Amino acid sequence: MKYIFYFLIALFLLNCSKKDQEKIDFDIQNQKINNYLSLAQKETISKEMRIRFGDLAYEIIKNQKNDSITRRNYFKVANRYFPLYELEKYKKVTNEVLMLGKASNDSATIGKAMYYLGDYFFENARNDSAYWYYNNAEKIYNKIDDKENLANTILHKAYVLRFEKDFLGSETATIKALDISEKISDKLLIYQCYGNLGISLAGLGNYEKALYYHEKALSQIEKLKDNYLYEDFRAQTFNNIGLVYQNNGQHEKAIENFSQGLKIENLLKKQPVLYSSLLDNYAYSKFKLNNNKGFEELNRALYLRDSINNIAGIIKSKIHLTEYYLSISNDSKALKLNNEAYYLAKESKYNNEILKTLDLFTKINPSNGLSYAKEYIKLSDSLYDVERATRNKLARIEYETDEIIHENLEISSQKKTILTVSILVAFIGALLFIILFQRAKQKELLFTQQQQKANEEIYQLMLDQQTKIDEVKNVEKNRIARELHDGIMNKLASTRLNLFILTKRNDEETIKKCIGHINEIQNIEKEVRVIAHELSNDTFSEKGNFKTILTELLTEQNELYSANCIYDIDKDINWENIDIEIKMNLYRILQEALNNCNKYANAENIYVNIDKQEKIVTLQITDDGDGFNATKARKGIGMKNMMQRTEAVNGEFNINSELGKGTTIIIKLPIN
Repeated sequence: MKYIFYFLIALFLLNCSKKDQEKIDFDIQNQKINNYLSLAQKETISKEMRIRFGDLAYEIIKNQKNDSITRRNYFKVANRYFPLYELEKYKKVTNEVLMLGKASNDSATIGKAMYYLGDYFFENARNDSAYWYYNNAEKIYNKIDDKENLANTILHKAYVLRFEKDFLGSETATIKALDISEKISDKLLIYQCYGNLGISLAGLGNYEKALYYHEKALSQIEKLKDNYLYEDFRAQTFNNIGLVYQNNGQHEKAIENFSQGLKIENLLKKQPVLYSSLLDNYAYSKFKLNNNKGFEELNRALYLRDSINNIAGIIKSKIHLTEYYLSISNDSKALKLNNEAYYLAKESKYNNEILKTLDLFTKINPSNGLSYAKEYIKLSDSLYDVERATRNKLARIEYETDEIIHENLEISSQKKTILTVSILVAFIGALLFIILFQRAKQKELLFTQQQQKANEEIYQLMLDQQTKIDEVKNVEKNRIARELHDGIMNKLASTRLNLFILTKRNDEETIKKCIGHINEIQNIEKEVRVIAHELSNDTFSEKGNFKTILTELLTEQNELYSANCIYDIDKDINWENIDIEIKMNLYRILQEALNNCNKYANAENIYVNIDKQEKIVTLQITDDGDGFNATKARKGIGMKNMMQRTEAVNGEFNINSELGKGTTIIIKLPIN
């Protein structure tokens, strides 16, 4: 026992040690992940090293179990790849976490992964795919009531619609996102919604309303002073306001806003793309006000864009410089720059910029103007068809998703109905089963009560019969006693007295008289013989009534059947103190056992023994008959009845039998 105790203690300590080691390993791995992710975010480290640190974090994470921490770390790795423009790695990591979310039935993870994949396709200008993923993310966020992510996702759908020139659709989606953002008081989202509304309304030509929302965006930024992008937001909004004025021909106000943006400290270092855009727009409005101004800024903007490989910006700068050189009649320089912009736009599939270069070609080289015009019209019509097809596709995505949701709701409703009906049917079925079961139990109880009552009545009849027999016996005994007392005893007393005289006198006359009295003794003898014949053996019957009933049953067995029944009943059993139900069942079991012996056993001898040990009455019935398979016989009605009667009084039933070796039944009945 001592060694077992020590073994259990050792096992417990080993298990604790194993768990502690697992926790230590887990903490070390998490520390490594956090360090790698932190280094991958540092702008002071080279891009290659930042990517490498992101890869190292990913290698650890992908081998961890699928839990909320692991899924959250996957998103952190994706967030390190995206700003480094490692879009394929970003997509791979996002797809993996999407699968993990589905495996764990984590709606929040699935929605977030869908949103991230939307960003991937949007960044790759595959707007239909981006819209599909954003749309699915929206449905999930709506389902789980994640209002912040819901508003952000709807806003990104609006961005896609705006890029596809569906400005009205973009405006509608943005208003929807704005409504949610205002309800949850999300200051950043409210600012972003104002900005997109301004751009969308400008696209619709509603410059007044566009300026209204850009001004609201500028005011909203003041609530974001704690945000590290505060200055960037201001610069972007000044650029947006300036573009509205520029497109509306109000170049003085445009220059004023572009200048405000350019004054923001460290903007060139932090946001070179935005800074070069502000500079180019500022220079272009200066050029539009005065042909002799803006050249240096236009050139500097092109230089900056070229240094950071901002393709869209390079094309735009070259188009603006083309216009500048065209305005000062330097057609060769204008043609060179426009050619560069044209081929770069075609290579990058910037169709709007291609149209602008074609329009400029007609001005630079009027002799080929018709050819450029035809290409312009062809491309313009093609773009219109593509934009219309894309808008229809996006609308179809929205519609089909809603249809799927509607179908899913219908299926869900049908499932709920089926489930409800099934539960109701099951409940009714269970209720009916319980009712029927209770009725069956009641019938069984009633039958048991009736059987018990019948047994009691039968036993009572047997007792009544025995009582009547005893009464008749007593009457007969009393009659015989009276006969003996009143007749024979009197005659004997008279004869005794008459013969007593011989002791006094023995003369001849007295002897003659006494001889007559001797003859009277012979008559008394005859009377005694008659009375003796009238008495039966029952005169000395047992006192216990139940024992008499048992004896009669066993005697009847010997009288009516060929098998010889040898029995022994314990004389010390006080049957009057034993419960009637026990006696009744014992009698019926004995009766059934004798019946089986007579019917099936072909026995020559039957041995019945009834005795009592403490509080147990044991009935043993043994025969020397054919025997049988006891296992199969238990299924017979007679055998079942004997077993049930034994169980009814909490008794113990045993049977032993073999073919050719007879049968023994032992029943033990507890008594109080």
